[in-house]
Formats: sequence, structure tokens, C-alpha cells
Amino acid sequence: MSARLPMDEQLGVQVTPWAPAPAIIDMGRRLRDQVDTVFVQDQMLARNVFTLLGALASHGCGVGTNVTWPFARNPIEMASSAATMSELTPDGRHVTIGIGSGGALAAALFDLSDRARVVEEAIVLMKALWAGEDVELDRFPRLGQRLGYVPGASATMTYPVHRTPRVIVAGVGPRITAVAAEHADGVIAASNLPMYSAASMRSGAYGELVVSQPLVARANRDPSFRLHYGMNVSVGRDRDRARAHARRQAALIVGNPGMWPAMERLDFDMASVHAVKAAFDDGRGIEGAAEQVSTSLADALIISGTVDDVVAPLADLRALAMAHGYTDFFLGGPLGPDPLEAADLLSVGVIPSVWPDRKAP
Repeated sequence: MSARLPMDEQLGVQVTPWAPAPAIIDMGRRLRDQVDTVFVQDQMLARNVFTLLGALASHGCGVGTNVTWPFARNPIEMASSAATMSELTPDGRHVTIGIGSGGALAAALFDLSDRARVVEEAIVLMKALWAGEDVELDRFPRLGQRLGYVPGASATMTYPVHRTPRVIVAGVGPRITAVAAEHADGVIAASNLPMYSAASMRSGAYGELVVSQPLVARANRDPSFRLHYGMNVSVGRDRDRARAHARRQAALIVGNPGMWPAMERLDFDMASVHAVKAAFDDGRGIEGAAEQVSTSLADALIISGTVDDVVAPLADLRALAMAHGYTDFFLGGPLGPDPLEAADLLSVGVIPSVWPDRKAP
């Protein structure tokens, strides 16, 4: 496997933790020679993200969370987990902690008040620990209040961290953007969120919906600060099955009323949006909600179909994102209805077509 220079365009793949752990590890092994990072989502009630990443790292993958959140997880433990994984990753690969302010699942389980400040404290704490500092925990009052740090206590890593993990931030809004621009090593966004979608960038509304100026400014003066863009895709040999799988994820996005202002601004199919929400409210579950996702609504958020269907739209989206300042990319979930089939199709058909220098092994 070839190491890549840090300033090269980075490519990753995002894996959702719904498949059995052995299948997730197998996906990573199939893709490791073509992608720099295998990202795993942190869904607390699904398979454990740090266990999966440790296994992936031991199989030769660069690894990352995409994304985790510091509201129920202790950043001291997160720092130790990431540092341990950095000892397992091969030369030329990295550990990346994608961190955010929590989504719908986190909000259903935990108090997410003062989100941006909690994320800021978590980043500063983890970086201080990786640097070998004796860290006074009183510097982090919001974390201390949530996690019960003892007043006057301090924390120090018991082993040296020779390869410091990178931290990239996910989130929308001026406060979390300011945190990312000041403290992080980059940011991460995905095309299945309306404000980051192709429709947003093509319409000219992107500048209204996304606070990007501080991030682009930081990237322009610091090339090590990377802007990562996820292109959500569902690929399969069976077109209809792949597109149906895309509608399932689209339903989870559009069923969140927090996304509605951006969708209304972009003229999404709001009749379909409200039908999806009604299906959830009526207890029809993800299957019933997905049936209410119109074709135009699904296609606005997730590129889906066979390899021949998805290659050209992915290439167009990559070019569009680069024009908006993004430097690095990842292929985002759901990837496809059959995880291992999706990994093979990405490896053999999609990645070599969109990134010709990353040929199939």
C-alpha cells in the first residue's frame, strides 16, 4: 500500500455501523489501498465506533470517526482511544477524530445545551493530552459539570503520543464554525444535508446557508487545514434496490424539521417532506417514511443506482465542491443495500472512474 503526502487530495469512505462487525472490517480491507481513511459513524446504540476503528487500523486502514460527539463520551477516554489507534495505523496513514455537536439520536438521549462550547472544550482537552501536558480539568467547566470531574484534578497521558490524531469538526452555524476555525485541523460536511447539497451550491444559496468564510480563510493561509466533503451514495447491481436504499436515508434527513428552512429555501419537494414526517408521526417507521420520499427529493440528497448511474453525478459533485473550497472527499453512507457488494463496486467501478489515479488493486 502506498503512503500519500499530507497535502495530496485525501479520499475516504464512510461506513455506517449497522452491518455486522466482520462485514465492516471486510469492507475496510477491500478499500484500504484506494482510500486514505475509513470513517465510521458514532451511533451510540449501534456497534461501537472505537472497537471497529481499532480493528480497521490493525488491518492497515487509516481510520476516523465521522462523527462522534462529546456529550456522553468522556473526551479523556476519546483522547486515549484515538492515541491507541494511532499506534495501530500503518506509516503514511492517520487517525482522524471527526467531532460534532450531536444529531437526532444524541438529542433524544442527552442534553445538548451549549453545544459549541462543549465541543470546543473537548477539542482543547484532547489536544493538550496528546501533547503530553498535565491538564488542569478546572479549565473545562462545561465538561466538568456534565461528566463530574473532581475540582482541582488534573489528567496526563501515561504514554507518549508519537503520531498526533487530527481533529475535524462537523456542524452548521457561526459558533461551531468559529470553534473549528480556531481549534481544529479541518471541517467535514456532507451532501445529504440540504445546506451542503448540490442544489445549495448550484443555486447560489450556499453562502446564505453555510458560514464558510472563516473556514476558507483559514485553509487559504494554512494548507494543513482541510475541508472535507462527503458525497453520499447508494450503489448496487440492482438499480431499484440501490435507489430504494437511498430513500431510507433521505427519509431520516428530511423527517427532521430542523432541515426544513434550508429545504424550503432550495425549493425541495416540501409535500413529500411533510408526508415523510407524517409517516414517522403515525408510527409507520423507516419503511413507511421511505415510501413517501419522492424521486426528486431522494436525488437531491443522495446519488444512487448502478455504477454507470452514479459515476458522472459524483464527478460533477466533486468539481462543484472543489469550486466552493473543499480540498478532500469521502464517499458517504449509505453506500449501498449490500455493504460488501457496495465495497466491491466502489473499488472496481466508482473510485477508478472518479479518481483515475486510484486504480483497483
